[in-house]
Amino acid sequence: MGSIFHGALMESIAPEVAAVFHTQSMRPYSQAVFWDPVKKRAVWRLGFLDEGAAAAILPVLEKINHLDLRQQGYAVRLGAMQCQSFSLEEDFHTAEAVPVGVTLRFLTTTSFKRDGSYVLFPEAALLYQSILQRWPMLSDMPLEDGIHRILDYYTIIQDYDLHTELFHLEGHSVKGFSGTVTLRFGGDAQLRYFASLLLHCGSAAGFGIKTALGMGAAEVQFIHKGNHVSRRRRG
Repeated sequence: MGSIFHGALMESIAPEVAAVFHTQSMRPYSQAVFWDPVKKRAVWRLGFLDEGAAAAILPVLEKINHLDLRQQGYAVRLGAMQCQSFSLEEDFHTAEAVPVGVTLRFLTTTSFKRDGSYVLFPEAALLYQSILQRWPMLSDMPLEDGIHRILDYYTIIQDYDLHTELFHLEGHSVKGFSGTVTLRFGGDAQLRYFASLLLHCGSAAGFGIKTALGMGAAEVQFIHKGNHVSRRRRG
């Protein structure tokens, strides 16, 4: 339903705004539809990477109580909107607050592309690189070139519970994965800070490809206690 909801969203906003979004290779928003097993209801989640995208979409959604899914031939009722924001400057600002790891729960099918082929596993370098591609929309803070490779060197996969699945788009399907993965950070506090900072952005930006169409939605839960990991050895 993520792709279907995206089409309905673009039909709901101003045509000139939708036209601008369609010309962008990297959309300044993500959106996804998934089932919340705790609340036992479907959730439509949108993440905005800059204030401009939020200003163009949120006022429209505040005025409507349903979304017309023209492709499906019916409308869906929208529940109460809940908004949450975070500031990159305010998070992890002390050494004591810097996490030592993170658990990522992929809520919708997630996949990456490398050299024209799909990658069906959440490699740390690909997770970091996914956010770095969107970083100019998120912040004007300069980051070191190739920082994803440095962070990858100091990150290990501690645990995972993943399965492959298909994400259906118009006329074809994309193979990816969903489930959970736990990462542990090594290195000093500054390295762990940047690792945490980038992955934190994934809760709004999503990870991997086609995040505007409903793929790559994730929950990010940080680990603040436990032993630090050492650098990963490469043979």
